[in-house]
This record gives sequence, C-alpha cells and structure tokens, in this order.
Amino acid sequence: MALCAAILVIPGLLVTLAVRVRGFDALALSPAVSVAVIAVSAIVAPHLGLRWALWIPLLGALLLALVLGAVHLLLTRTGLADRPAPRPTDRSAETPASAAAGSCRPASRWFDREQGRYWVALVLAGGLMLRVLTNAVGSPQWFSQTFDNNFHLNAVRWIADTGDASSMTLTAMTSGDEAPAFYPAAWHGVVSLVFMTGGDTIPAATNAMILVVGALVWPLSVLFLLRSMRRFGLLAVLCSAPLLAGFSAFPLLLIFFGVLYPNVLGLALIPAGLGIVLELFRLGEARRLDTAQAVLLGLPSALGVALAHPNAVMSLLVMAVPILVLRALRQIRRAAAGTTRPLAALGQVLLIAGLLWFVWYLWGVVRPQESAAAWGPSTSDSQAFGEALLNAPLSLVWAQWTVSILAVLGVVAAFRARTNRWLPLTYGVLIYYYVAVRYLQWDQDRMWVTGVWYNDPYRLAALLPLAAIPLAVLGVQMIAEDLARWRPLQVLARRSPRAAGRVGLGLGAVSLILVTALTQFARPLTQMMDNSYWTYYPGPGAPLVSADELDVLEAMDRWVPAEDVVVVNPFTGGALAYALADRRTTAEHTLYTPTPAERTIDESLSEAREDPAVCRAVEEADARWVLDFGDREVNNGDHSDRYRGLEGLEQAGVARTVYRAGDAKLLEITACR
Repeated sequence: MALCAAILVIPGLLVTLAVRVRGFDALALSPAVSVAVIAVSAIVAPHLGLRWALWIPLLGALLLALVLGAVHLLLTRTGLADRPAPRPTDRSAETPASAAAGSCRPASRWFDREQGRYWVALVLAGGLMLRVLTNAVGSPQWFSQTFDNNFHLNAVRWIADTGDASSMTLTAMTSGDEAPAFYPAAWHGVVSLVFMTGGDTIPAATNAMILVVGALVWPLSVLFLLRSMRRFGLLAVLCSAPLLAGFSAFPLLLIFFGVLYPNVLGLALIPAGLGIVLELFRLGEARRLDTAQAVLLGLPSALGVALAHPNAVMSLLVMAVPILVLRALRQIRRAAAGTTRPLAALGQVLLIAGLLWFVWYLWGVVRPQESAAAWGPSTSDSQAFGEALLNAPLSLVWAQWTVSILAVLGVVAAFRARTNRWLPLTYGVLIYYYVAVRYLQWDQDRMWVTGVWYNDPYRLAALLPLAAIPLAVLGVQMIAEDLARWRPLQVLARRSPRAAGRVGLGLGAVSLILVTALTQFARPLTQMMDNSYWTYYPGPGAPLVSADELDVLEAMDRWVPAEDVVVVNPFTGGALAYALADRRTTAEHTLYTPTPAERTIDESLSEAREDPAVCRAVEEADARWVLDFGDREVNNGDHSDRYRGLEGLEQAGVARTVYRAGDAKLLEITACR
C-alpha cells in the first residue's frame, strides 16, 4: 500500500514543487499529475523500445518538472505569472466572514495554522475511508466477482508479461487477430507497477490501489477543491472528512458494480481538477495558485483524468460549464460597470465561448460505440429525482438524510452569501443527467444526452457526491457561522471570552462526533459496504470464481507447464487462470475476439477424434488443457452454444480429469497427442 501511494504521489509531487506550489496544495495536486505522467510514459515507452518499469514514469516526471519549472520561472520573472495578492494583515479590520472569505497567497511552506486543519482532516478522512473500504473488500487477496474484473486483473498480468502498459495497445490482449483499440490504462499501469515491484499477487496489488485511491487520492482531491472555494472554518474542514467518507455512491458504488476501476480513479481526481478550474477563472474566494501554476498544472491534470477514463474528463468539463458561464457573465457586468476594460472582457468572453464550443465538440466525439451503451430507461423521472436528491443511488440503499439535508443547506448558503453559486448549478446539472439516464427514452435523444456515460446510471450516480460533498461542507460552515452569531453566545463572549471559547469548542466537538456518527454508521453506507463485501467474497456460490474453482486454479502450477495454453469459457470464471495462476488462456475476458483456431476449439473440441481440423486448431493455439467450471455464468448469462465444444469431453474420449475440487475440474486434452 505504501508503494502504491508513493507511485501515485511522487511523480506528480516533483512537478508541483517545480512550479513552486508548496504545502498541502502541492501534495493534493500530485496524484492527478502523477496519473498523467504514468499514462503518457506508458504510451511513449514502447516506441522507445523500453519495457514497462518503475523508473520510466519517474524519469518522465523529472523531465516534465524541468520543463514546467523553467516555464513558470520565466513567467514569474517577466511578471506574467499573476501571483495573487496577499490576504489582509490588519486582523482587526476583518470580520469572521471576511476572514473566511478573504484572498490568500499560495502557501510558501508546508505547515501553518490554516493548512494544519486540512492535514488533520486528511488523516481523519483517510482513516474513515480505510475502515469503509477494508470492510467493503474483505481481504487483501479477495477480488471483485464481477463481469469486468476478468479484464482488469488479466490486464495487469498482460502488462507484466509484455512489458507494455500503453493505452493504445492494451486491448491486444482481447482483440485476437484484429488491431487493438484505445483503452484507458492508467489504472492498470499503476497496479502493474505495484505488482511487478512489490512482488505480491495481482488481487493484493489491485486492492492496495483501491485503498490508496479511496483513502488518499480522493480525500486530497476533495480537500483541494474546498481550499479553492473559500477559507473554511475549523469545524467545516474537519466535518468534510466524515462527509467525503460517508456517501454510498462514491467510491463504494463503483467498486461494487462493474467493476469500474478506471472510473473510480478518474472520478477521484475530478474535484482537484475542478479546484484548478476555479483557480484559473477566479471564481473561488481563496486563491491557492497563481494563473501560471493553474495553467501549467491544469493541462497535465486534465490529461490524467482523461487517461484514467475519458468519461471522467467529460464529467469534469460538464461540471465546469457553470464556472465558465458565470465567469463570462461577471466579466460582462464588470465591463458594463466600467471596472474592467471592455476589450479585456471581450477577450475573456470569446475565450470562454471557444471553450464551451470545444466541450460541445468533444460531447459528440468522446463517447463509446452505441453497441456498448445499451442501458435503457428504468424508472420514472420523479423517482430518479428523489434518488438523486436523497443520495439513494438506484434505490439500492435507503435515503441518506444527513448528507442530503446538509447539501440542501449548502445550496442555501451559496445563494445567501452570493459566493460559490456555481456549485448549486453544477449539482443541478448532475441531477439532470442522473434523472435523464434513469428516465429518458431512446426516442428522446437518450444516446446523445447520456451516451458519454454508456447510458449507465451507476456511473452517473457516482458523480452526485462530487457536488453534494462540498455543498454539505458549505452547509456545515453556514450552521457554524449562524451559531457564532447566536445572541446568547455573543453575550457570553463579551462577559467571558474564555468560557465562550470552551463552549464553542464543546459545540464543535459534539457537532463533529454527530456528523461522523450519522454518516459512518448510517444504514445506507453499511448496506453498500455489505453489498460490496459479498461481491468480493469467494464462497461456494461466488458469481465468478467459487472456492472450489479457486482451489483448481491454485493447483494448476503443479500440472500445467508455463508455456501451455488453457482452454476456458470466460463467462464461468476460467479466464482468471491467467491473472491468478499465471497460465495463458484462450480468452482473457468475456468481451474478446477469438482467433479462428480458438473459435474452432470452443465450438468443436468435443469432436476432436472425428475431425482432424480440431486437433490442428489445438496445436495452433498451443492448447493442452481445459478448465471446466460448469455452466453457471457471471451475471446469470447463457453462452453455452458458443462454447458447446467444451461439453462432454471425457465422455467423448477427448480429455481426462487430472485435478478436481467439487464440480470444478482441470482436464488434459488427450485426443490430440
């Protein structure tokens, strides 16, 4: 786990430090930049004849740090970096509200009083997320028993075997004789480095990645967004920890369903990206980056989100649209009032219009094929709206009242204070898309509206906390400020400041404990943890690989030579022999393109004694063994006709059983010797 954390932090940290970002912000922005460096270096390495290894992204990070550091130094010396003005030094002139909302100079050191509360929140959030995720995953050696995990686990083995972690070639594992297509491989690139360097199993490396993304990357990302929004008080910052760890929709939902690991990584990076957008367009009340830093770190961060998963960067752009629109309106108002030069305002408005057009253009391009986005409508619009507002994704869990009420209060706070109004608008946009994916019919442009997310409600449900969490923190801040203005407390403060301080501290502690209890032990969160746990549990009835089947996989090393290929039906879990037993299989995923030889084996192996073409196919595929995991398929599918040649092999005299555990068998092909 420490190795995984280092891989996700150190490359990006070299870059953030090079552009003179310091303190909490340097660490918070490092994962997004690290992901970009890792994914891009993985694409470049094969073209240089290099096998994938840990030193490659580290070298890439050093090169990027040198380039961006030099650019930032040049911009600073020429006065083009646009450093924020320091916050007021006359503390007596500040009201509590202005102290919370005033402009900030970027941190020049790692620890100060304001940063301290964020470091504490990070530790608290990390601990809470570790509790949630370890309960959801169960054991370091367990793995998600879901449809897509065939691909995710086998992809790590493929990278280790081929030395190629490129997003441009990863699907060669499943494309047969066809050319590979693009697939976002950032997740698999990181996990492969953990696996190859750390020496543990692929499931253990994958689970380490889950824990690090959930307990480090995600809290850092959310906390940077909060820092970019405004100067929050101590209570609000500390309460952000149980809030970001208390939603059932993210990250829990995506490690339970799918399993959608690339989306988990991409969505975890979005808040940090959104914070950079706020910094760049100056809609936050507290500036943590100068303009040059925002641009120089924003570009690789956006690339990192995109290479984690393309629909994650589209989600980031959609969430940023209200920021762009409000910035344009602000510049128009300022130009009309004479506080901004009309030409400068016009230039910014035209730039924003160009960015909005670019988002619209990408909307029609960055999307899957229609055949991969077949999810249809499943409920009414009113039901979907209620699920979104009450944070009960797909009605899988009960309503989350605490976080939902705080989020609504955050909407009130944003409009009452006339700051951060972009956030309720962004929340409204996400709710719209969630309602659309749950309700919109095919003849109502469903594919155009939600096709970016595969028309999948799970992916859109996971987006809602990204806006609901900062809104909930705004709600806590509003409550804290209103309590501070409560007349009895003000009277007490005038009479005895020390007593008032103790009362305030006590109220804050009680509030933090209450928020923690109402989120971490609420039934919706425990429901989702339980759902996930049983998805990972490798028991007798596990949907992908049962305990008996796992026994057979563990025994393969004693029977199957390393160079032999094993014939499998991937829908019954046999494909995971590649990841778990280190033996090549005829299929590494349920969604694959078989070669002609593999197709012949799947359809006709049982006829090997009568048809010489079958044995020629067996020889061509180097297939000597067969895994028989019965006819129960993941997601209750039925592809028996496609693999009819793998049935009745012993009765046909084609193969013999060499190892058995329960109904799971390893067979040796004897008809083609």
